[in-house]
Amino acid sequence: MMITRMLTSGPGRQTDQGLSSARARFERRAAAARRRPRLIASVAVALLLVVGLVAYLGWFSPVFTADAVVVKGASKAQAAQVRRAAVVPLGGPVLRVDTEAVTRRLEADREWADVVVERDLPHTITIGVRPREAALAVRTSSGKVEVVDDDGFVFRTVGAPPDGVPLVTSGTTVVTKAGVTAALQALSALEPAMRMTVSGVTVSAADQVKFALTVKGARKTVVWGGPGDAATKARLVTILLKQPGSTVDVSVPSSPVTR
Repeated sequence: MMITRMLTSGPGRQTDQGLSSARARFERRAAAARRRPRLIASVAVALLLVVGLVAYLGWFSPVFTADAVVVKGASKAQAAQVRRAAVVPLGGPVLRVDTEAVTRRLEADREWADVVVERDLPHTITIGVRPREAALAVRTSSGKVEVVDDDGFVFRTVGAPPDGVPLVTSGTTVVTKAGVTAALQALSALEPAMRMTVSGVTVSAADQVKFALTVKGARKTVVWGGPGDAATKARLVTILLKQPGSTVDVSVPSSPVTR
C-alpha cells in the first residue's frame, strides 16, 4: 500500500498536472484572443451607430434645430449689433450652421478684437466676442475721424470723436502710422487718472507728439516727442508736473525741461 501511494503521488503525476494546467491557461488565452477582435468590432459598430445617430439628429432631424443665438462678452446694445452682423440662419439643423461663415461676417465688422462661434446642442449658437476699445481718434485728410484701438487698428470711421477719446490732429499733414504709434505709447504709459485729462493731442510732420493735461485745474502742455522711452517719459512727466511752469518737455528724456 505504501509503495502504491508513493507511485501515484510521484514526480510523473505532478508533471501531468502541470502540463494540464498550462494547457488550460493556454486555451483560455487563445479563446480570449479569438474573442478580442469580435469585441473590438462590436465596440466600433456601436460607436458608428452613435455617431450616425448624432449626425442624423443634428443634420436632418428637427430634434436639434437651431432656434437661439446667445452672445457673450458684449453689452445688450452690442449683442444686438452682433446678431445683426452675424446673420445666423435659424430654423434648420444646428449642425448645419456654418460657424466659420458667421465668424468671417463678424470679423468683417471690425468692431470685435476676438470672435468665437460655437454650436451648443441641442438648439443654441453661442457667439463670444471681445469688443475693441477706442484709444484714440485720428482726424483724416477728408475731415472724417478714424477710431483706433490700443494696437492702432482702425475699427470705426465717424464724423466726430467719441466722448472721452482724445482726438489726434496734425498741423500740416495727415497723421502717419508712426505718429499714431507714438501717441498711443504716450497715452498708455501715463497713469490712468492723468490719461483721463488728456486733450489737444497733436502730431507733427516728424511724428513728434504734444498734448495738454489738466492738473489741479491748471492746463499744462507736455512735449512728449517721438516713439520710444515711454516709461521713462511718463515717470518724468509725473515728477515735473509738480514743478512751476506751463510746459513740460520730455522729448529728450536725458535732458527734461520745464518752462
